[in-house]
Amino acid sequence: MIHRNSRTLQRFAIQLPCLLGSHTHRSEGTILNLSRQGCGALTAQPPTVSSYLSLWIDLPDDTTPIEIELAAVRWVSGQRCGLEFIRISPEMLSRLSSFVFVLEHTP
Repeated sequence: MIHRNSRTLQRFAIQLPCLLGSHTHRSEGTILNLSRQGCGALTAQPPTVSSYLSLWIDLPDDTTPIEIELAAVRWVSGQRCGLEFIRISPEMLSRLSSFVFVLEHTP
């Protein structure tokens, strides 16, 4: 049996406050790992698998959160969930990429 990992980019362990929002609810959470394409999050009210939501990530020393306009919930386990970023503005993608670049180059 061959096990394939569908992730194309490495995720970096981190703890950042976040807000997950949909048409039906909003909940605060913590980003547990992050890449340019997705993240893992911990939240008291996890969304359902295959749902879509918006995500705001608070970066250290930054006043404006990074907004992910559309993220897909790929898995849920307890209070943890995995999100794939679907739509993000060029400006927000640039900020996210810059932050992940720093993570890639931090020992």
